[in-house]
Amino acid sequence: MDNERTEASATPPRTKAELLAQIDQSRGALERAIGQLSDAQLVAPGAYDGWSVKDHLAHLSAWEAGMVALLQRRPRYEAMGLDEQAIQDSETDDLNAIIQRRSKDRPLAEVRAEFAQVHMQLLDTLAGLTDADLLKTYSYYQPDEPGEDSGDPIVNWLAGNTFEHYAEHLPWIQALVEGG
Repeated sequence: MDNERTEASATPPRTKAELLAQIDQSRGALERAIGQLSDAQLVAPGAYDGWSVKDHLAHLSAWEAGMVALLQRRPRYEAMGLDEQAIQDSETDDLNAIIQRRSKDRPLAEVRAEFAQVHMQLLDTLAGLTDADLLKTYSYYQPDEPGEDSGDPIVNWLAGNTFEHYAEHLPWIQALVEGG
């Protein structure tokens, strides 16, 4: 599970208010794009990678659920619907493929409900954090997870799995909106 930073937002939010504002802005853009699509368009496979918008939504939900679990000190892999072995043996692209295969045949209504529910869980979890909590490291929240902690504040992980992640997937979804 990566913590890559995009060039567009190489500087993470410094406060919870900034984080929530960036999440809200990016999520709003994503939801506006999705709102333009019919159910048939939401489940149609994309020309580029075969992923439907529904697949993108399930993917975003899984990674966001992982952040909720992380902040609640539960195993991320379980919240993402993965097993511990997959996490240890797989690269991010492999995990994404597992998530996509697992959700491919799920009903659209179920994926959309999960997309909304997981986001509300994230916002509820963030509500209980302070600005200082956002500066704590990954290992503070997951001390027993194997691997090295980069020492980066958890706000970097939150950015990468929320507003930056929405922005990463938005062009693919917009291409589907435009019929590409």
